[in-house]
Amino acid sequence: MAVYSEAYGKHKPACSGACLLADVGSLNLMPLSAGLIIVPCAFWFGLCAPELVTLPMGGLAPVIVALTMLTSLSALTLAWVTEPGILPHMRLEEEKERDNEEEEADGETTLKRNKGKRRFVVPWNGQHYPLSLFRAKICRETGAAVERFDHFCPWVGNVVGVRNHRYFVIFTIFTSAVALEVFVSSMYLGASAHKLNLKPSARVVSLVLATYTAIIMLAVGGLMCYHLDLVANNESTNERLKGVWGYRRNPYNKGVIANCHEFWCKPTRRSYVSDDSKGPDVPMPLLSNV
Repeated sequence: MAVYSEAYGKHKPACSGACLLADVGSLNLMPLSAGLIIVPCAFWFGLCAPELVTLPMGGLAPVIVALTMLTSLSALTLAWVTEPGILPHMRLEEEKERDNEEEEADGETTLKRNKGKRRFVVPWNGQHYPLSLFRAKICRETGAAVERFDHFCPWVGNVVGVRNHRYFVIFTIFTSAVALEVFVSSMYLGASAHKLNLKPSARVVSLVLATYTAIIMLAVGGLMCYHLDLVANNESTNERLKGVWGYRRNPYNKGVIANCHEFWCKPTRRSYVSDDSKGPDVPMPLLSNV
């Protein structure tokens, strides 16, 4: 198991160094995300599930919802605690050809000092590698450079990158699934209230849950579809929003099947910033892919 002893940006060692958590304060909405799943499911189990188990095959409903909910919460937790793919980076100052340049301001010639252009690189074995080689970006919220940066997600309280993107997508899939299951069963109970002689409280709760889960399906379900499309095209949210591959071929896109196989089946690479991964044998991305 990886052990962490150093902080990178706002990512700090936690749980005796077992994980590297982003200390982003109020931007971490992960507990709220868990609550938005657990609380409605608790109402469903308490008031709706007892009515469903009396129906033919209705006993399967609580089992399916429980398994789906636990998978969703597990994926949420893993997306939160998994180091997202942080790269050690440093800032370089690039001097321009002219140290001083003249500019016109209000009809007068003034002298402007050129302080140089800043750029960030990944230092390794005495060499400097550009962030673009890793499809990386320095996260504004955490200050860490993350390989295959997708976005910072407050709902999981972490950056989504190369090492936890899979967990994030699984979270959206199973959250959408549990919302769909609760929605269908709640709508059925609400529509069949008189036929099933439901208690008034159970009918009200079922209709409220149906409305709530419909909103969740639209929000999280849309996010799920968006990220599944990204996976199919081997593209990140950051790259799509910036139009990186809008006018040129994406060299990482190997076709839908190969892209999905790489995303879902390829083992997660080890952390480059854990204490046992700071030697010179850390694998680098292939230059031919750039």
